[in-house]
Amino acid sequence: MLDRVVYSRHASLLILLALYWMVAAAAMSGFAGKWAFRDGETQFGIELVLDDAARKPFAYRRLAPELADMAQEFTPPAARNYLSAKLGPGLTFARAAASVKPAYQFRYVVIYYLCFVALLGSLFVLRGVLLELGVRRQHAVFAPLAFVLAFPYLETVGGYFYDCLELFFLATAMLLALRRHWLLLVALALPATLNKESFFFFLPTLYPLIRDRGGRGTALLATGAAMLLAGLVNAAIKWSYLDAEGGAAHFQLLNNVYNYARPRAYLQAELTYGVVGPSGAFAGVLMLIAVIALRGWLSCPAGMRRHLLLAACVNVPLFLAFCAPGELRNLSILFPGFVVLVAHAMEKSQVARREGTKPDRSGLEPVARPQAHLRPGRY
Repeated sequence: MLDRVVYSRHASLLILLALYWMVAAAAMSGFAGKWAFRDGETQFGIELVLDDAARKPFAYRRLAPELADMAQEFTPPAARNYLSAKLGPGLTFARAAASVKPAYQFRYVVIYYLCFVALLGSLFVLRGVLLELGVRRQHAVFAPLAFVLAFPYLETVGGYFYDCLELFFLATAMLLALRRHWLLLVALALPATLNKESFFFFLPTLYPLIRDRGGRGTALLATGAAMLLAGLVNAAIKWSYLDAEGGAAHFQLLNNVYNYARPRAYLQAELTYGVVGPSGAFAGVLMLIAVIALRGWLSCPAGMRRHLLLAACVNVPLFLAFCAPGELRNLSILFPGFVVLVAHAMEKSQVARREGTKPDRSGLEPVARPQAHLRPGRY
């Protein structure tokens, strides 16, 4: 009886929840210590966001602020005061200066925990994506874990509260596509676009996955309907903030060309998790991404490879044209697919060790290695 309880599915889920909770808390801590919610910034700080006075395009990202406003309206004052006093990020992070201001305290707490729940949920959703694709369970657990721990490193040069929610929505959209929940995918476009308009551009990259599961007609209909709803929501938001300061997008192509042509752009540093680490398009980070992509590519399902190619064709031009130099967080359309590559890279490494092989110079195909070269206990 005791064995059945200890080794039950519920016990395994409890262990997994505890593990993912600690990982999400660590990632949220790394993010908040690094950027908080850009408190005090004069164009897009959290105070301006909560006052509905941020500049465009930051003014468009309204999901979390609207939920925070609703929570403040319906939560009794005593509960608001208690939660603000006990849970405020300002108790831990010096950067979270706005979280101790009475006008923003409770709403700040709401958005902070929305971000934490989004990171926690992303871990489970990404695990579900990997299991749907047939990845081994241990790799389905640890690949999302590795990515979310690395998330604060991707929040380089700048970081915003809606990035955490965006990861959750992108991963959820992919899972819904893989599980054939077309109507839910269309409905997801509403909150996901309210969070960030980039969701519109992620939707067409799901077409290969939907087509593999439901056929061409279903893929066209589901993708088209979701994009239509996302487009209408995006247009409505832009119309409502037509008179706000700033522009709908910031053209950065010339700035990016100049920046990436300089060797110095690949050798910058900033603090992450309180320790010096890479900043912007750091050479070591780009090399690591390339190694993971090459190692996981061939064993990745064909539909996922097509998704990644589409995502790159959509995301990279947008990244170069409209994103500040080094803002790796704006490659977010590639994030869910990259987690799949991480999982397959881990699987390939395990197979190579088990079979006594080593990768060739391309990193794609294993080359046999005599068993005599193996050291006892190493593999």
